[in-house]
Amino acid sequence: MVASTPKVRAPFKLYLTETWKRLHRRMMLGWMSPLRFSGASPDRLMLAPVDLRTSDAFIAKEMASGRFPLADKVLETEGASPFEMALPQDEFFGELHGFRWLRHLRAGDEDETRYLAQNLVASWMTRHAKRIKGPVWELDIASKRLISWLSHSPVILADADHDFYKRFMGNIALHVRYLRRSAPSHRNPTWRLQARIAVAMASLCLPSSNAALKSASNALDEELEKQIFADGGHISRNPQTVLNILADLLPLRQTYINLGSALPLSLLPTIDRMFVALRFFRHSSGEIGLFNGATHASANFLMQILQNDETGVQTPVNLPQSGFSRLEAGKSIVLMDNGYSPRGTVSRKAHAGCLSFEFSNGANRLIVNSGSPRFQISRFGEFARLTAAHSTLVIENTSSSRVSESDFLGSIFVHGPQEILLEDLSSEEHMGIRAAHDGYLKTYGLIHQRQIRLDRDGKSLSGLDILETPAGTVKKSSNGLDADIRFHIHPSVQLEQLSDGSILLNSHDGDRWIFNATVKPKIEQDIFFADVLGTRRSEQICVSFNSSEHHRIAWILKAVEAT
Repeated sequence: MVASTPKVRAPFKLYLTETWKRLHRRMMLGWMSPLRFSGASPDRLMLAPVDLRTSDAFIAKEMASGRFPLADKVLETEGASPFEMALPQDEFFGELHGFRWLRHLRAGDEDETRYLAQNLVASWMTRHAKRIKGPVWELDIASKRLISWLSHSPVILADADHDFYKRFMGNIALHVRYLRRSAPSHRNPTWRLQARIAVAMASLCLPSSNAALKSASNALDEELEKQIFADGGHISRNPQTVLNILADLLPLRQTYINLGSALPLSLLPTIDRMFVALRFFRHSSGEIGLFNGATHASANFLMQILQNDETGVQTPVNLPQSGFSRLEAGKSIVLMDNGYSPRGTVSRKAHAGCLSFEFSNGANRLIVNSGSPRFQISRFGEFARLTAAHSTLVIENTSSSRVSESDFLGSIFVHGPQEILLEDLSSEEHMGIRAAHDGYLKTYGLIHQRQIRLDRDGKSLSGLDILETPAGTVKKSSNGLDADIRFHIHPSVQLEQLSDGSILLNSHDGDRWIFNATVKPKIEQDIFFADVLGTRRSEQICVSFNSSEHHRIAWILKAVEAT
């Protein structure tokens, strides 16, 4: 991938907004010290919420032997505590200090893992609970840690002595006060929501006053209303964020029900809407679409979450607020991004994938976006955000949304499509959609229009990509602009160029598809970021042309009938 992320100067008002947010946060937090968040400690935990994430007894055995396999790395501790070791601040660091790996210890040998869990929690408290400072106290890591400690308190506290129990409860209380104080002014909305969930969960697990329960409930209500669209999507427009939030909201819902406590007003309707969105993003293969930072998510985990869905609502053909469309016919599913880029801090991991699409048939994912790396985000994350990493049209290897050049603001989007048009093209013969965006209008004076049609039997997918001026005319230019229509192919699919120029797609189960276009397609090397094992070599189909010679490119993907 030779393209680079275009960086542009951000509007001055964004600097003013960011400056005010930082000053406000500093004033809200004030002096950061455990003494500032001190107070009475609860004397007991009333219950432990369930953890819906899958556990692995093998990982428990590895940890018991001093090996910590987290975030695609393995840390050899040789009997020492990992919290006493100097570690880089990367994904492994976040996974380790978030304590979600405690779920694996619950699946291991009871005596062995109980001893290990207590020692590791004690080691963390000794080193990091005396001062609230550094990345271990980032809002998302602290929220995950509190939820994990509550959910897995049975293994942490099993046969614990009085001193450890009291110390642990004091740290639970410290986390609650810290998160309650820090969440309102935090710039990252996803982290803020996770903190609200953690505090609401703690209010139920600890002996709490009615005022504390009401305060946590109201704060969660407010955050859900701000962040979850009416169609069930999240303001980040990341399908995986919906999955991750549901994985925390469902245990919270069950905890409210088990205690007979009044639920936050928006909790149940929000969960129901999110179930609808999650099913919308699910491919026929059982995995979610790779849009706006989504990466590999286990089909089993996704199914485990969806087993709690009792809405009975039919999967919609579009999510209007989130900005996605879905075409489904036969065994085939098309997911298409036709929404506006997120703005502000929520766009730090957003992708420039307007009008990109994914296509699956049965158990096979054929056309995908490159996705986001599960780990190694610092190395590959910016490449994954490019328009070139998505199955859509790219002009001059330039992304349709631009990233700020300011270190102060961070890698937020400051320019993207301002107008997106959408039209239903469905008929008796096919499902269809027409969409257009103006992300290239300011730079190149062109609108990208895309039409996609899926036959009712799901065996033929056709498209038309058009470059035109706002008046609907061809832009005359002596040199023209170089453009590429990229179709990223899932690594499980093999490509073969045939003698007539068409390309054969061979799926792992023997299904075959033929791709052709009005301009001869070519096969290029590619990188798939969202594989279960990390980044992986793959291939892509590329249709390259110059706007002075072509402005309408038709293409088709048809199933090859078995003989």
